[in-house]
Amino acid sequence: MQALYEVELIRLSDDLLGQNITDDIMEKAEKWLAYFAASLDVKFEEIVPSFIITELITAYAMREVCVKKSYGANAPVWGNSTQKTGTLDYFGQKLKFYEARIKELENRITPADLTGNKAGKNGYRSVELYRG
Repeated sequence: MQALYEVELIRLSDDLLGQNITDDIMEKAEKWLAYFAASLDVKFEEIVPSFIITELITAYAMREVCVKKSYGANAPVWGNSTQKTGTLDYFGQKLKFYEARIKELENRITPADLTGNKAGKNGYRSVELYRG
């Protein structure tokens, strides 16, 4: 595995979830990153460490913790995940936050962001046209 992030910094980023991050969860987060990179035609080996990569890996890892903990607390994540008070448990609330964060990051990240190639960066996804 590459050194795209520091696990200890990710663990310290969330008091509720950070202590539950294991090596298995970080490995799964890397697989999610590889899957996302492949959707942008970027090989996992081409990804360079950056702030945005750390943010995305953190969101993937925290989402995995939320899914495991919410199921483990006898409050299923999908469907009716409410307690007697009618509110989501803490893990369910965090899951909604991290799902939204992942969606936001994935919509914003371009192949240039993953590879560190900022030359010619546009504010939107585009394809170069070669003529002649």
